[in-house]
Amino acid sequence: MTDSAAVLAYTAARRFSAPTCARWLRLEAGDQAALLQVAERLRLGENQFRDFFDWAEEIAVRDRCAIKDVWGRAPVAGALARKLGRNEMVAAVKAALRQLRFPQLAAAESRLAQLVRQLQLPHGVRVHLPEQLEGDEVRIELRGRSAEALRAGVAAVQQGLRRAELDEIFRLLEQAP
Repeated sequence: MTDSAAVLAYTAARRFSAPTCARWLRLEAGDQAALLQVAERLRLGENQFRDFFDWAEEIAVRDRCAIKDVWGRAPVAGALARKLGRNEMVAAVKAALRQLRFPQLAAAESRLAQLVRQLQLPHGVRVHLPEQLEGDEVRIELRGRSAEALRAGVAAVQQGLRRAELDEIFRLLEQAP
């Protein structure tokens, strides 16, 4: 079966709209095949497919490469190679595409995670950063199974509040892309 015939079969089986099907069929054969492989592997419906298609196309245009090359890049290929359930795999691929779409944001998130680890807070203390770095508010959550555990958590937070890493966390949040 040709790539175009396979695309038509997939879109018919999943009841994709004519515009989505036509857009897919306008691609080069290699790009069609790469998208088909991902769509079949992840059993994508039209909305998820369109999101993945849009993001991969956006990355390909920006980086001046083919869409099939986007799917072969380390974060995406790594996500596709993992042994996960369908929903976990979709989430992992989505996160990998996001990392490629927004490299500065991904780098900032990675640096912030590193800084939070460097605060050396115990298990019962959790630092919540703004989702997708939209905002500059940090929330600290304390959990404990005893009064002593909570006291230890508070003491650790007090030490963390004096560390330079905390200042850098807020600087990064102010400058977030």
